[in-house]
Amino acid sequence: MARDCDVWKGETMKRIYTNLDPSRVGLYQSLLEENGVGTFIKNNNAPYKEGWPELWIVDDDQYEASLELFKELDTQLSVPVGAWDCPECGKHVDEGFGECWNCGSLKAS
Repeated sequence: MARDCDVWKGETMKRIYTNLDPSRVGLYQSLLEENGVGTFIKNNNAPYKEGWPELWIVDDDQYEASLELFKELDTQLSVPVGAWDCPECGKHVDEGFGECWNCGSLKAS
């Protein structure tokens, strides 16, 4: 059983997310790191039976703000994206993609 709090290098850490899929944990880690939240992943290479990958935040004072970032990401992921034409380069982008494959522009909301 994993603990919800731990100490690493003198910092109090808090577990914020766990999932069987390490790429999903990595997605959430990237979101937090891009927004200035220090993170650490435990059990990233552990066998399935020994534990799922866990995402921990280094500064537990950032826990609530991190949960808000997760809510925003979940909202973005749950909105279906239809096919569209990129306004920057004019290329057609297939359904399900929010970024142009050719120039990297994001679909306007």
